[in-house]
Amino acid sequence: MGATSRPLGITLLAVIHILQAILLFLGGVALIALGAFIRRGLFGPPRLLHGVVSLIGIVAVVIGLLYLGLAWGLWTGKGWAWILSLVLAVLGLIVYLIALVRGRLVTIVLLILDAIIVYYLFRPNVRAFFGEQKTSSQPAPATAPTPAPTAPARFCSNCGATAQMSEKFCSHCGKPIS
Repeated sequence: MGATSRPLGITLLAVIHILQAILLFLGGVALIALGAFIRRGLFGPPRLLHGVVSLIGIVAVVIGLLYLGLAWGLWTGKGWAWILSLVLAVLGLIVYLIALVRGRLVTIVLLILDAIIVYYLFRPNVRAFFGEQKTSSQPAPATAPTPAPTAPARFCSNCGATAQMSEKFCSHCGKPIS
């Protein structure tokens, strides 16, 4: 996690993705079970339908697990989670704009929500949480402080700040020092 604390909106977005993951996982398991019942001939639909229903269930479970991973990435401030959230929100905007053009006015709410997510992801404190930019408006010092001659210097691969050999996390940006 970055040096800044997790923004409330990112916490909410992670919780929403956890709920989506749970619903997709449970729905997928239910569809897989329904496919098994259809295969055994316990329901009226043709037995061939069981494969389609089970496949949709498996896809739902996998997508649910991916949403769970995305929620973890958002919660812990991973840069890839910021990018993936932005891509999903932009794709949502495109899909909902097409649906709106086709006359589905219900999608206005979802369109507005995805627009808010895109806007929010570009807020300076959110970008700083994911290590995308610094929160301070002051320019970085031109030279890094010189370490004591007895301790060899290391530099943060994220922000370039000088770090002591014993430090595991950057004191400037909070990212792990490799």
